[in-house]
Amino acid sequence: MKRTEIIAVGSELLLGEITNTNARYLSEQLSKYGLSVLYHVVVGDNQERLRATLEQARSRSEFVIVTGGLGPTADDITKTTLAEVLGRPLIRDEASLETIHRFVASRGREPNEGDARQADVLTGAEVLTNPVGLAPGMWIEDEPTWLLLPGVPWEMKAIVDATFPEKFGGMTIVSESLRFYEIGESALDAAVVDLMTGSNPTVAPYAESGEARLRISARADTETVAREMIERVKQDILARVGHYYFGSDEDTLAARLIHELQARKATLSIAESLTGGQAQAMLTAVPGASSVFKGGVVTYSDELKNRFLGVSLDTIDSHSVVSKEVAFEMILGLTRQTGTDYGLAFTGEAGPTSNSGQPVGKVFIGIRSPDGIDVIERDYPHQERHVIQARATKDGMWALLQQMKKRRINVRKKLVYRLRFAYNESINQRRLINL
Repeated sequence: MKRTEIIAVGSELLLGEITNTNARYLSEQLSKYGLSVLYHVVVGDNQERLRATLEQARSRSEFVIVTGGLGPTADDITKTTLAEVLGRPLIRDEASLETIHRFVASRGREPNEGDARQADVLTGAEVLTNPVGLAPGMWIEDEPTWLLLPGVPWEMKAIVDATFPEKFGGMTIVSESLRFYEIGESALDAAVVDLMTGSNPTVAPYAESGEARLRISARADTETVAREMIERVKQDILARVGHYYFGSDEDTLAARLIHELQARKATLSIAESLTGGQAQAMLTAVPGASSVFKGGVVTYSDELKNRFLGVSLDTIDSHSVVSKEVAFEMILGLTRQTGTDYGLAFTGEAGPTSNSGQPVGKVFIGIRSPDGIDVIERDYPHQERHVIQARATKDGMWALLQQMKKRRINVRKKLVYRLRFAYNESINQRRLINL
């Protein structure tokens, strides 16, 4: 397993003008091939600091990927600096130069020296064609091995997608991301830490807003074998933290909720205040949502909560609009109006200031199921407005999924009880006959 380092070059990254998405993408791709990324480094367009960074990487890593600094401007200094560090003079690659000339001519102008400099490559480098841009990548077998890539994300990805399978392949790579909710990244890591030391399959954690992911990647001669390897690890993980699992890969909480409703042939409606329609937007983004989602309302004002949901103005005056009592009346009025089997209602303080007297981040979520109404309380202190809204939306969907799961278990218990009762009755009847 090669010790790998990723260096991003560009002062704009240090200034916060753009996000270093390249490093994330590269790390994800490298993990599929069992390469361990030990360092992420960002350095500005300064030759002295870049040289020191390259020298440091040379001393501690076996494979170094450098993104950015391959363009036509004066501050694109990656190639020239690395050429000096490795003692490999730059030469002009004629095939790359021809591509550049054709592109420039198609734009109706003559190429200049800045254009041509993009065709300069280090002596002995394997030139990697850039199918969506002008600056080629370079693969340099040295101590360590170097890979130079453009900083433009779609150009970098195009070269990586063509190069990695060739350099590290020979086998089929398959991945599956397991998605979890209501378990923190650290708790998830602790539960599966022993599985993250393997090289094939590999298990890597990722955190999202309120969610956590584990990506399992396997290499094998065939896709079938790779998927079997993944499935064994997946079942091990689910045996430990399956309570928090809701789907794989591109699954969302909304998609999972739609699926569960469809399986029950049940319907859902939603009333939103705090979340301003986010929950309904997430649901209707799922294909087939119309089969179970009947609609909803966004009632931001007290007046509309009263008019459309029947929330008492006296309740609002007595308990404030952000309260469990209002959430209860919202969900009660909603499901009476719509007649749906399930319902969700959201009220809370998203900030930045409070209008209800409740602290910013206080949220109440009403949940209606065939078993009755529950109101859950959540707190998201010191969070930005959009984070509070997103977390409340996801928490509501997750809570409803758990309610449906609980109901399914209870129904199964009742069914088992009835079967046992019927079986006992039959035994008693046979005894009476024998008598």
